[in-house]
Parts: sequence; C-alpha cells; structure tokens
Amino acid sequence: MQSKESHDALIAAAMRNLPTGAFICDREGIVQFINAAYANYLRLRPEEAVGRHITELIPDSGIPAVLRSGKAELRQIRRFPNGGSTLIVNRVPLFDKDGELIGALSMTLFDMADQVRELLEHVGCLDKKVNSCQRRIKSALSAPYSIESIVGESESIRTFKALLLRYAHTDAAVLILGDTGTGKELAASAIHSASSRADGPFVCINCAAIPKELFESEVFGYAPGAFSGARKEGSIGKIEMAHQGTLFLDEVGDLPLSAQAKLLRVLEEKRLFRLGSAQPRDVDFRLVAATNRDLRAMIAAGTFREDLWYRINSMKLCLPSLRERREDIPLLVRFFLDHMGAGETVCTEEAMKTLQEYSWPGNIRELRNAVGYALSLCSGGRIDVHDLPLEYSRAGRHQDMTVGSLQTVRMDAEGLAIEKILRETGGNKVKAAAILGISRAALYEKIKKLRMLKVFDDEMFTSKARDKKRERS
Repeated sequence: MQSKESHDALIAAAMRNLPTGAFICDREGIVQFINAAYANYLRLRPEEAVGRHITELIPDSGIPAVLRSGKAELRQIRRFPNGGSTLIVNRVPLFDKDGELIGALSMTLFDMADQVRELLEHVGCLDKKVNSCQRRIKSALSAPYSIESIVGESESIRTFKALLLRYAHTDAAVLILGDTGTGKELAASAIHSASSRADGPFVCINCAAIPKELFESEVFGYAPGAFSGARKEGSIGKIEMAHQGTLFLDEVGDLPLSAQAKLLRVLEEKRLFRLGSAQPRDVDFRLVAATNRDLRAMIAAGTFREDLWYRINSMKLCLPSLRERREDIPLLVRFFLDHMGAGETVCTEEAMKTLQEYSWPGNIRELRNAVGYALSLCSGGRIDVHDLPLEYSRAGRHQDMTVGSLQTVRMDAEGLAIEKILRETGGNKVKAAAILGISRAALYEKIKKLRMLKVFDDEMFTSKARDKKRERS
C-alpha cells in the first residue's frame, strides 16, 4: 500500500510538471506553492515566489477576492504587465473536510496566448460551420409551399382553402383525400406553413416509395448494431426528424401493417423506440396524412387498421379533381407558363378550349406536363391545338362519338395513329408508311379519306416537310 508521504510526493510532482501554470495560496494569501510554468509568467524562479503575498507578485490579483467570498472565479482574463502574456485563468477556493476555507488555487487554462487565439479562431470556425449546417437542415426540412401556392378561384378550391386554414390553426391530425396528381403534398405543406409549427421541420414520408423491409428502420430509426449492415453509430428516423414540426405521410394506405401498429403507439404515447433499442425517445409532431385509396375498403379487407383510421381521420380535407374545377385551367396554364420562364407565351382560344374539354385523369400534374410539352413544340410565342399532345387534341371528338358508330371510332383511331407517326417522322410519309406497315399509296389513300371526313388534317406535317426540304437545299 502506498504511504502518505509517497502519495503527497506524487501529487506535488504532478503539480510541478503541469504544462499550464498553477499556484496555491493559504487563507492569508501567502503563496505556498507555484510551478515553473506560472513562475515563468512572473519572470521568477519558483523558490523566489513561495512565502510572499500574492499581491506582491500580482498587484491586481483576484485571489484575495476569492478568499473573502469563498466563491470561484472561472474563465477570467489575466494580463501581465510590460508585454507579458495574456491568459485565461480559473481561481478556486480550497476547503478542508470540515468545510473550512484553507486557501485558494489559481490555474491557467492555456499555456500561451497564441493557444487562446488559436482556440478562439477554431471555435469561431466551428460556430460558422454549425450555423451553416443548421441553415441547410432547416432549408431541407422547410415546407416548400404555402396557401398562396394553391392556384385557383373556383368555388370548390376556395372552399377547400378556407377549410385548410381553419384546420391549420389546430394541432389535430389531418387526412387529405384526393385523386392522383391533385396536389396533396402541396396542401400538406400549406397546412404546415399556416400552423403554429411553421418554424419547425416539415418531414415528408412517401409510404409507397420505401421498401417494406426497410420501412421501420427508415421511419423509426435504429440503434447501433440493430441489424446486419446497420451503421455502427445508429440512425435517427424520420419521425424524430419531425420533432416540433409536421410529419406528412403521403400514400398512407401503403403503410405496412407492422408499421401501422407501431405508428399508432407513437401517436398515442408521443414517444418512440428506435429499432433494436429499449430507450424511449420523446417526440412532438403534428400528423398530416394523404391517400387516394379507399381506406374503409382496406379496413374491411384487413389491410388497414381501424384504430389507426380513427386516429388520423379527426379532420378530413377532400381535394377537388381538375375536372371538377375546369374554370381554373386558364389560371393554372398561366401559372405553369410563368413558372417555366415563358411569361410572354400565350395559349390560343381553341387550344384552351381543348384543354378545358379534356377529362384530366392525371389532374394538375398531367396538366403541368401537357403545358411543358406544348411549350417545347410551339413557335411564335403561341400554343395552338396542334402543339398539344395527341390525346388532348382528340378528346372533344371522342366525347362527340355515338356508341353505335363503329365506323367513326375506327376512322378516328386510324387518324390518331397516323397523326402520331407523322409527328415522330416530321411529316415524312415514306417513313410513316414503313412504320405503319402499309404501302405509301395506301397511306396517301387513308389520309385522303380522313381529310374528306374531317377527322384528320395533315397540313402542318406537309408544311413541316416543306420547311425541312428548304433547309436541306
């Protein structure tokens, strides 16, 4: 067993050899110990300092104040005169086992002023990096849309937006129902932007896009070593990322059954367990879900939990389809053109009428794609009927067909096929005939018939072919 003398000698040796300065005073302020590092700051040898009052060595020393108050002074700046060092020091009162003050210790945090500057520069650099990362994270998890992003003035969309704002001011779960392409994610983003959680994160999970075997680890996170191939430090899940913000579950009908039970527990308890962990984590988020599926039918089929349905169905928003708000199509077309940088481009009256007569099974997403397609083909800053995709330009004719007119149906189908191939070949009828598997004479005959029946107009293809011929010559 180590003797008390050797123990004291070990401590004394440690204090003497500290790379940073240190000294100890008794309760009267007399220096009882000083190491070489601190004595060097005073430009003395250690033995020249021991036995003297600290104010003889450092007139403005803070040690007397510490001895009077019995309270520590931490991270204090000490500047030595005559061009000496500038240090950061800790001054700590010393008490015996009975709680009586017996002295004070002063210790420098850094050996040289240069180290202080380097540390401050390093801390400043780290602070900038942290702020930059925080800005990037906030930007990545911020809601991209607001209520102003929902374009339209029809009665149905105005009613929808008014109800959305009322729901946004609560903290209850919201279920958004609507066909594919109606803008459910946009609506969820608008709810978040108008809510009291707008400054928090907006985290979107597409339940249909994550493989079922990875769903729980992606959404709930996992602990280190939770499964083979897991990152050794573990991973935060998307639900935790939504803490103090909004969690948007898109295509919630595709949520795996096992995850449904786990999500229900999180919603009720406001805490979760990462995969492979027994440590609960508190989470606070607002849930918004969306689907185009019939969840009641899924409940009857046993593929969606009824208790989860009641949990997410407290407030319901039904997005109108585009065919229910055809009067908004001109506004939407203008919005898409402006957004695509084609502010001067206009849509002819005939083309707009064609767009408004179409049924739009793909809704707003399909309209946006159609506008982009037409913009790439139009010339002179005007979108005409022949610039639209084929299925839109024929939509009105299909609606006018009678069920009993098989001849009309057949002729119209032929017209569509020939028009499509001529577009692809730039009006080259030789190539078109070869693709269609008929002779050139047969193609000319069909075009003649179709033109007589007013089913087909190949004038634009003829003019395009002439333009290409002139270019080659």
